[in-house]
Amino acid sequence: MRLPLAIIGVLLAILVPVGFATDKRPDAGAAPAAPVVTIARRVEAIRGLRYRSVPQPLRVSAAQARREGAADFERGEPAAAQRADEALYTLLGLYPPGTDVGRLNAAIFGEQVAGYYDPGSKRLRIVDGAGAANRVLDEITLAHELDHALEDQAIGLDTKRSETGDDTGLAYTALVEGTATTVMYDYLGRHFKSDEALAGILSSAFAVPSTGDLPPFVVAGLLFPYQAGQAFVADLLRRAGGRWTLVDLAERSRPPVSSEQVLHPEKWLRVEVPDRVRLPRLATRLGSGWTRLTAGTFGEWQTGQLLLRSGRPAAQAAAGWGGDRYELWRRGSAPCGAPCPGRDVLVMRWRWDTPRDAREFAAALRGELQEGLRARPAGPGAWTLRGGAVRLRTARQATTLAFAPDAVTAARVED
Repeated sequence: MRLPLAIIGVLLAILVPVGFATDKRPDAGAAPAAPVVTIARRVEAIRGLRYRSVPQPLRVSAAQARREGAADFERGEPAAAQRADEALYTLLGLYPPGTDVGRLNAAIFGEQVAGYYDPGSKRLRIVDGAGAANRVLDEITLAHELDHALEDQAIGLDTKRSETGDDTGLAYTALVEGTATTVMYDYLGRHFKSDEALAGILSSAFAVPSTGDLPPFVVAGLLFPYQAGQAFVADLLRRAGGRWTLVDLAERSRPPVSSEQVLHPEKWLRVEVPDRVRLPRLATRLGSGWTRLTAGTFGEWQTGQLLLRSGRPAAQAAAGWGGDRYELWRRGSAPCGAPCPGRDVLVMRWRWDTPRDAREFAAALRGELQEGLRARPAGPGAWTLRGGAVRLRTARQATTLAFAPDAVTAARVED
């Protein structure tokens, strides 16, 4: 689950923890926030780029933010794609049954977003009452969104790349959000004393809505572009001696193409691209009456999330990822809630760097099936789950997972 694809926002969950790195006593003084043009010039100085024109932010209510976010989300992800996502992630246990992606998005944009920039319309919005109602949070929120606008003007943000909606889009979003988050933190360090930062952030900490009502996978997916993206950008800055040259290269012509490259920046430097993974011709194997709902690349990061309940180190088991491919098919056209094990077939195949990586992943995936999804063993490499069948097979450096309504269908599609 991500923010609307064409709108680039900053989350309150990212803003508030910034100030807790200091234990100095806050200053009771409450100076007004700097003018927008002053913040913009400071952002220019940090990022080493120049605006063609400084955008003027508009303050909007949480209700307006919710409406704009929902409208953009509907444009980028039609209802059929939303239902496919619900089916995919619920079948894998990453969404609880009954999850409505559209409602999740509305809740996120109405409660969790402090500001956002739309590269399409060039609009910059700050959400009133979203916790950014003091000088510190107000200025760093503006610095974050002004950096998006600056990079859009000076370099150009590729919204089509982010709209892919799969692992490639997640990687590009991590680059964009990681850069803006780095600029935001730099702004905080340069223009606020530590006691001012703590005072401003503590004053809003209790106003920030909890993410407790959101599924953990959704929260993790929202935070990944900021946290992992910032770590990726920090690594490139370190390698370039504090200069933005490598980040500029990534933004201008060679963005990361996978969450693997974001998590392991050395793989971006080596231009280590994902392996192309093929699945069997499922349309032929399934026969008539089946429709493909969705397909794509799951990526290293989501693969790690899939293993969190396996009882094994999830990130370690997902490392060594070389590439993957998944396809989700459904039998019939009548409405079906998620999960729909009697009518859905999901086939996922991963390629690993070494046979050892493949074995380590397969062991963790077996743990997830049994401990996380509570699947019941039904023979070697076979389980039953929610009235359906699951098969898992590892051959050299490839692992294939198949969910199907019955064991015969699962065996037919896994080869």
